Amino acid sequence: MQSPAFYTPEELARLLKVSEETIRRMCRTQELEARKVGRSWRVPRAEAARLVGSLEALEAIDHLRERTP
Repeated sequence: MQSPAFYTPEELARLLKVSEETIRRMCRTQELEARKVGRSWRVPRAEAARLVGSLEALEAIDHLRERTP
């Protein structure tokens, strides 16, 4: 499966094993470059990669989470 262009706070929180509120707070305080879509936040893939250190690291985490129930 291909990585999404944008992550929801729920998806990103699950990938990084942090709370959804942590991701939402980072969006609100602009620690993460995120977009507001209606009432929901979306985090661009490139920004999620910056958060974890690299695109390769993000893809590795994403791939591992796909395989874990």
